[in-house]
Amino acid sequence: MAKHDSGCSCITAHHHRTLLSRVTPLLFKQSWDRIAMSSMFAPNTQALISGGTFTQVYNDDGHYHRYRRASLSKKFLCETHLFFKSVESSDILHRATAAAAFHNSDERFDPPKCHPNTRLVVLAKIMKWIKWEEDLEAFVMWVYGPAGAGKSAIAQTIAEMCEEELILLASFFFSRNDPSRSTCKPLIATIAYQITLYLPDTRDAIMGAIERDPLIFSKSLAVQVKSLIVAPLRPLADAGFFKKPTSRRLIIIDGLDECSDPEVQRNILEVLANAQQQHHLPLVFLFTSRPEPHISLTFSTGLLSSTTTCIALDKSYLPNQDIRLFLTDKFQDIKSTHRLRAYIPHQWPLPDVLDRLVTRSLGQFIYASTVTRYVTSIRHKPTDRLDIVLGIRLPQRDLPFAELDALYTHILAGVEDIERVLDILSVIFLGSYLPHLHDLYGPLVQWSSSQIEAVLSLQPGDVELYLGDLTSLVTVGHDQKVNIIHASLTDFLVDSTRSKQFWINPLARHTVFAYRCLQSLQLKGKLFFFLSTIFIFLILNRTCQHSVVWPSIWSVPFKKCRNDI
Repeated sequence: MAKHDSGCSCITAHHHRTLLSRVTPLLFKQSWDRIAMSSMFAPNTQALISGGTFTQVYNDDGHYHRYRRASLSKKFLCETHLFFKSVESSDILHRATAAAAFHNSDERFDPPKCHPNTRLVVLAKIMKWIKWEEDLEAFVMWVYGPAGAGKSAIAQTIAEMCEEELILLASFFFSRNDPSRSTCKPLIATIAYQITLYLPDTRDAIMGAIERDPLIFSKSLAVQVKSLIVAPLRPLADAGFFKKPTSRRLIIIDGLDECSDPEVQRNILEVLANAQQQHHLPLVFLFTSRPEPHISLTFSTGLLSSTTTCIALDKSYLPNQDIRLFLTDKFQDIKSTHRLRAYIPHQWPLPDVLDRLVTRSLGQFIYASTVTRYVTSIRHKPTDRLDIVLGIRLPQRDLPFAELDALYTHILAGVEDIERVLDILSVIFLGSYLPHLHDLYGPLVQWSSSQIEAVLSLQPGDVELYLGDLTSLVTVGHDQKVNIIHASLTDFLVDSTRSKQFWINPLARHTVFAYRCLQSLQLKGKLFFFLSTIFIFLILNRTCQHSVVWPSIWSVPFKKCRNDI
């Protein structure tokens, strides 16, 4: 109920809402209660209050409030309109951004980065390229390596170094385990948000693009790149902001292979490369990923083939030296800081143990870091935990290689023909490795793809085709030799408690492959006799000595050899 003085009229909060809803119809419904009242009548607001008398308006609580008729200046209305438009654009951008993908995101607390004094050669090479001291024609760098090679640690370290030198423009760290950054949907929004922070002069252009098209993040990747990266940076480039070679800005995209769709991964590369080529932006892009076939193909063909420089995280960068330093420092930290350090011998671990761990790492930092994290546990004695890693002591509850097991399980789960792949891996592992000798001497036989195809009765090229989904764990060289990148993969696959549905049963596989060798021998003649004999000896010597297949298996090759001679 309201009482009016004669000749008076009133404007209530409801009338204010009606007025502003005409000015900013879309924003008003979403944002008034949160922002409008506190913003409109702030002390510095340029609002002109004019006119007449007061009105008493009774509320439900029985009290009344007096309102004066007000008129708002055109300038105030314009500024209010722009303010709400800006707020709306910012809100859209923030909702589309994946904050967890930043290199300094709180959700990536304690991210992996290079251990002090390691990876120095790799880091120096990347920084020279960023500063235009090497590979002057390349505006893209691809750092690739197998699973666990330390790619993300390198990307994180480069991001931090470049941020200190004010040359980092944006970063995006993909992760298959985080839904907010496992697809490309938030990629451009996240990059655009960071551009507004590092280059504030681009903010109006980026917000203007979103204001003109509030659904821009539902458009194609090419449209987003043009509107939110190319268009905002173009005026700065034309004005000479990036004239110096050292003015180039870096965008890091880590873990490209962890983006959910292989076709989208290729699209990201092609769209960014095309935009850079067409508009000559002062940007360089650092990508890291596993050498998956479709990614390798994209970098080696088309525009990217001539504008990309690559770094392969292989033995040429002496990773074993870095891993030895990493392990030595970590064990020294344990001996100095662990709460049970009084029970750790001064010489622990012995040099031969350290050698064994370095060898088992095969240049992959994930093995070494998994070991040290397991041994560091403050709830256990480090010496006992290391004995579990070495197989001297059985684990009580938690397994030492849970992180590695999850990695291997994820990769194998993505294999198209897993049964055939397990057949191939069984030949490589069971025909090449004797566990107690491998650490000292390596594989006793290094199989070629043609030899495996002969044993399994496959067509030429089948091995390389089937292993295409495992390029981060197994590679086929130009000489057709099959190389196992992760030594611990063998331990995983032959342990049923770890590999579960991917378990390779040694006894069953031994017997099957022995007969397959004999079948090949009978079909091909004495040409395959030597190969078959070695293979049968290796696979039966340890596991099948008690088996009833021994007499029948060995009688066939010698009878065949005698007949051929």
